[in-house]
Amino acid sequence: MKSSIRILAVAAAATLAVSAYAGGHNLVTPDINDPVTLRINIMQNVGASAGLVSAMMKGTIPFEPLAAQAALVTINTAALGLSGLFPAGMPENMRSSAAPAIWTDAAGFKAAIAKFIADSDDAKLFPPESVEELRDAFSVLGGNCKACHKAFRIKR
Repeated sequence: MKSSIRILAVAAAATLAVSAYAGGHNLVTPDINDPVTLRINIMQNVGASAGLVSAMMKGTIPFEPLAAQAALVTINTAALGLSGLFPAGMPENMRSSAAPAIWTDAAGFKAAIAKFIADSDDAKLFPPESVEELRDAFSVLGGNCKACHKAFRIKR
């Protein structure tokens, strides 16, 4: 029992610390009626989760299975919601780093999102029990992120 409480406390503290760090770079107030602000916030959560996972893999924070699983679940939840947050014909889309290729290559974008969903589902269903397992799971997800960002994101 004592160990579980310690693990939860460390996981919560690590998640909050990484979230605060990642979210502080691009604070955007989410608006339920604005898909752009919603996706910016969702991607900040993915970035915070990736930062937490990266810190565990580097050993700068201790590996905590529950925190790793929470990060992977956060990434999967984001993947599930992303495709609906890029509506066509919105000039406001350019407030983010979304590239025009999202709309000009809609089939390619949908395929990238489908792969991200499938891979993050797998990662979520098999929670890592070690840093090595986390590294294996995240290498696949990181590859998804890199490929999608290369094709469908504008560097600002």
